[in-house]
Order: sequence, then structure tokens, then C-alpha cells
Amino acid sequence: PTTSVPSNLPTLKPIPSKSPTSSPIDQPSSSPSRRPTTSVPSKLPTLEPTPSQAVTHCGCSTCTDTFWNTPVTDSAGTFTCGERIAHLQTTDGGIKSEYDSCKQVGEEFPADQCGPACNPFFCNEPMLENPDPSKLIWNDEFNVDGAPDSDKWDYDLGDGCNIGFCNWGNGEVAYYTKSPSNVVVSNGVLRITAKKESGFSLPYTSTRMVTRGLHSFKYGRIQFRASLAKCQAVGTWPALWMLPEDRVYGGWPKSGEIDVMEAVGHQADRFFGTVHTSANNGMIGNQKGSSISKSKDEWYTFEINWEEDRIQFAVDKQIYFEYLRGDSVDVWPFDQNFHLIMNIAVGGTWGGQQGINDASFEGAGQIMEIDWVRVYADTNQPQPTKQPSTAPPSKQPSAPPTVTYCGCDSCTQEVWDRIATDNGGSY
Repeated sequence: PTTSVPSNLPTLKPIPSKSPTSSPIDQPSSSPSRRPTTSVPSKLPTLEPTPSQAVTHCGCSTCTDTFWNTPVTDSAGTFTCGERIAHLQTTDGGIKSEYDSCKQVGEEFPADQCGPACNPFFCNEPMLENPDPSKLIWNDEFNVDGAPDSDKWDYDLGDGCNIGFCNWGNGEVAYYTKSPSNVVVSNGVLRITAKKESGFSLPYTSTRMVTRGLHSFKYGRIQFRASLAKCQAVGTWPALWMLPEDRVYGGWPKSGEIDVMEAVGHQADRFFGTVHTSANNGMIGNQKGSSISKSKDEWYTFEINWEEDRIQFAVDKQIYFEYLRGDSVDVWPFDQNFHLIMNIAVGGTWGGQQGINDASFEGAGQIMEIDWVRVYADTNQPQPTKQPSTAPPSKQPSAPPTVTYCGCDSCTQEVWDRIATDNGGSY
């Protein structure tokens, strides 16, 4: 979304923050490291091994000659991983250390190029420690059959047209409901189902659950135990993600977005973790993120470790991406409360890039299963769950007339809903 939407309205993403112009890891940094423009420096950052040793680089057993000699292209031209890394260690490249050079190039290119294979921070599979049980501040174990706990979860409903963003702003073709046929807790597991269904303004139905207006968090370990074993068809776009509760720095993407886990059916056995900010986001194709290759047939704990100066993304505690704090809110709006979101989108600008396997949504449909969701306070800076300043909002699209905003009695619903125009448009 490029606009600000009232926090009590059932819309999270009126413009396609979840619709990158390409896969999240397929875009290098918009400001790539300086590349050699002439001949490549002869000095390579690793010594020749003895004949009995396998040739590897950057201190990574995965950074073989295959990766080292892979040509990759960006705005600076086409150079191999090794050429880029070697250049950064020269005077023209900034005299960076081997470690920093490998890390920078490894972060700028996707997994099938330099990627994590040549990034010394990731190649040796850094792991998160187990969270401190005493720091658990919010959770849902989904142990009560039936509808999800209404004290913990609300919903985005419909096709988005009621708030002026049909198809939720990113081309989705699922109508969101809270019907038991789309969302139910059974035998200790929450099941969100996307299915082919008539009688709605869109050809499919699904569910989008949110904690907005009920619970939001700042810093800590955010964990989702989930399985996509039954949600792999082409056209699926399941996500476990977060948006700012109050949009302190403005509408999307200025106040940020954290995608703890995304997957698309047309990319088998791959999970994505991404952040969107004013400086780097899906609308301009330079969002920051990475991916990890794992079978979608298994259960995993998808999580972030969100600290004051970094966000680490992990699957079963294995870190595969780290986003560091920048020097402005354009790159680090992540010092405010965010709420949780779980949904299966159908189609859309990313999920539907290779069409929709319509037959896979017949019958039982496509199902994302969630065993539990847990939030632990940051051990260095504990933060309690944010409670609403007034009673929790109703489950209806509009808030009661007494609701005010921004801490101002004068900021009534009428003022909140007024249309304002600037060079960005009318909202």
C-alpha cells in the first residue's frame, strides 16, 4: 500500500506490498558495491589450496569455484562473484576486508548466484538460541476447537472494494471471510483454507487474520509454527507477516512491513523473508530479503529475531537473512509496534505470475496449517504487548462513533475519513 489506511478498517495492504515486481531475492541492492570497470585485480582474496584440497572461498565450504566464477549482472555490468569480491579489497573498491567483501557481494545477489553460498555470515548456518521461556508475552496454541479466539484475532473481510481497493490492491482473486469453511481450529491446529467457491464477487474464498487493534509488538522473537504441505498449488501465496499498528512514519511503505514467511506455488520448496521500507520496497523492485530452500512437505518454525538494531530471519532457528538498522527512517522504520497477519492470497501480481491451477482449489482446497504463534520479549529490551487505549474495536468494518484517533478528541471518525489530496493522489 502506498496510502495510510485507518487502523480499525479491515484493510492491511491496499497497494501491493506483497506483490514484488520480481521474486524478493532476485533484486540486487539499488546501490550496488562499486564494480571494476577495467581489468580485474589479479590479487584474489584466497590462496591457492594444495592439490588435495577442494577449492573454496570466503571461508565457506559452499563457495566453490562454481559460484566464484559465476557471472552476475547489475547496473555496473557483468562480472563474476570472485571479480566483485576481489575488487572490493582494492583501493578503488574501498580496501574492504575479505570477510566484508564476501558478505557484501553475497548479500547483493540471490541464492543461485553469489548469494548465501559465498556469504561468510550465512554459509556456516548461524543459529538462534532457544528463546527464554520467561520472556513469553503473547501466544496462541490453538487448543480450543472452533473459531479462533476473538480476543486475539480479528479479520480483513471482503474483496477490498468497500474501502476503495478492489482485489486488495495487488490483483488477488480471493474474497476473504471468517467462515468455518475458510478458518477453523481443530485438534490443536488452525487451518486457513483457500478454495474455489461461487456466490462472491471473486472466484475464490480465503481468510486473512490480524491482531490489529488487539495486540501489537515492538522487538522480540516472533514465531509461527506452520506447514504448507497442503498449500503448494500454482496460484497460492501464503504469508505470515507484520504491518505497523499506527503507521508512525506514514502510509506504506514509509512505516515498513516485515514478511516473516512468504511462499508462492510456482516456486517449489522455497520460503522468503523480506522487509519493505520507503527506500527499499516491492513497488520499486529493490526490497531487501532472501530465501531458504526447504521441503514444503514438513513443519517448520518461521521466525524473526527483532532487535533495536537488526532483524534476523530464521527457519527452525537457522538464520538465512539479516537486515541491519540504517541511519534514517527511510531504511529503518522498525522502532514502532507491529501487528501480526496470517493469510492465503490467491493469484495476484506475484502469486499469480504463472497462473492459477484452478482444479487444485476445488474440493478441500489449499490449506495452510498453524500449530501455534508465540511472541517473546527482546531479552535486551523487554516490551509488553500493546493494549488498545480504548475497548477493542468491534468486528465490523467501521468503528463506533465514539472512537477517536491520534490521541485527539477532535480527530473523530468524520475527520479520519475525509479525502485529502497532494502530489501522491487523493486518499
